[in-house]
Amino acid sequence: MAMRCLSSLPLLSASGSGKACAVVRAHHTPSAAAHRRIRTHMSVATGGEQALTAKEQSQEPDYGVVSMHHVGILCENLERSMAFYQDLLGLKVNPARPNDKLPYRGAWLWVGSEMIHLMELPNPDPLTGRPEHGGRDRHTCIAIRDVLKLKEIFDKAGISYTLSKSGRPAIFARDPDGNALEFTQV
Repeated sequence: MAMRCLSSLPLLSASGSGKACAVVRAHHTPSAAAHRRIRTHMSVATGGEQALTAKEQSQEPDYGVVSMHHVGILCENLERSMAFYQDLLGLKVNPARPNDKLPYRGAWLWVGSEMIHLMELPNPDPLTGRPEHGGRDRHTCIAIRDVLKLKEIFDKAGISYTLSKSGRPAIFARDPDGNALEFTQV
């Protein structure tokens, strides 16, 4: 994170008179991939493409953020979770990821070019008292093409869900362990 000294910034010193050097941390700058997502969301929300300046596009963090790699989701029973994520949602297992090198059972499932890592571990979060609407809880969001088709799949399977409170095409549900999932139409 970049830092700079603002020597001309008037600050209150112990005597109340004088200038001091203030160290200011630069704000996080989203990656190019994040800018593309922001631009896409802005385009959807406003109905028009919002162009980024060359300066905005070139401001990448020094360590080189590329994308989200995976999201870890805790589950009590791997088979039950696989029935939900693989069988119901149709996510494919990534056979290249190591399942035998970790001290717990798990599975890696493709979500586009990113993954969900199911981990069969005790869940430290309470399962009761969570908001009914997953959008008001920590959640994982998966971009999909057709919310209405997923709604039909959930209806047929008896999966409870809520629709987006903002009116945009999105549906919220919980997996068998109460983890909130958002499916937003792109």
